[in-house]
Amino acid sequence: MLAKADDFFSVKNENPLLRGIYLPLPVDSRSAAPAAWSAMLTAENTTNVENRGSEHLFVDGEATTLRLAYDAPLASSWRYRVSLPITHDGGGVLDRAIERWHAWFGLPRGQRPYHPRNELDYLYFGNPSNPARVIQIDQPHTGIGDASAEIGWSALEDHARSVSVWGGIEAPTGSAEHLTGNGAWDASVWAHAEQRLARWHFGAEAGVVQALGDAVFGGAGRRTSAFARGAATWIAGPTWSWRLQVEGQTARVKDTELRFLGPSVLLSVGADVALNRRWRLALGLSEDAAVNTAPDVTFFVGLRRAAALR
Repeated sequence: MLAKADDFFSVKNENPLLRGIYLPLPVDSRSAAPAAWSAMLTAENTTNVENRGSEHLFVDGEATTLRLAYDAPLASSWRYRVSLPITHDGGGVLDRAIERWHAWFGLPRGQRPYHPRNELDYLYFGNPSNPARVIQIDQPHTGIGDASAEIGWSALEDHARSVSVWGGIEAPTGSAEHLTGNGAWDASVWAHAEQRLARWHFGAEAGVVQALGDAVFGGAGRRTSAFARGAATWIAGPTWSWRLQVEGQTARVKDTELRFLGPSVLLSVGADVALNRRWRLALGLSEDAAVNTAPDVTFFVGLRRAAALR
């Protein structure tokens, strides 16, 4: 018997300056699937320096996020999900390992050789919409992020394919000062589709996000943006599945010329492991497929526990 893999990894672009703006996690469960708890641990490491026009950006640090989520059926063809992230920003421990990784594979080292290892410094100022606004974090901090609640309706669902429409809101439970929230309510609507073949699963999502306020960029982050993602999963056998996932976003900040605050493309690869009928393990890594538009590298490991089957 082949494994029953999810459609997506429960990961997204966690750019430390933009993570407070709502971006829904991928949807994985069908409307009638059992309720499930999940926990995803990510470690994102970034070193980025950009100066264009009046804008100046320096981002050097490591963020570790534990995202807790619960999703369950609500009624016939309906499902809901709630989630809450807990984030720690610090200097981290991955700088040396990432430098060696780049050296082994001949990858560009960017600005890493010119800055101390395992330091924390997030700095941005000079946005034309609000030149006086300065964002700076140079001390470690741990705190909760913005909580989100979402509901979806399944328009089509059978053993081979499904189509659903989702809507969600994100509440300002995080801190704009520490970049774990944007100090405002945000909203999103998106569509999800999947196709399941014998050994392959394909998933796709596309939607829009509206930030209803912005206390991070002084108003420059209050705009409408779009996102899309796709994933292909190969079912290797009864336990292991392998997945390639791509996510793209339009710019989240007005009037910026910086790549780190503009459109982004994130590539994720990894494995989905069925530990038993109720427990699943996901592990892998994400890279900024469009260089300097997302964290340099993100390592992730997650657990998902489904309720007992009836």
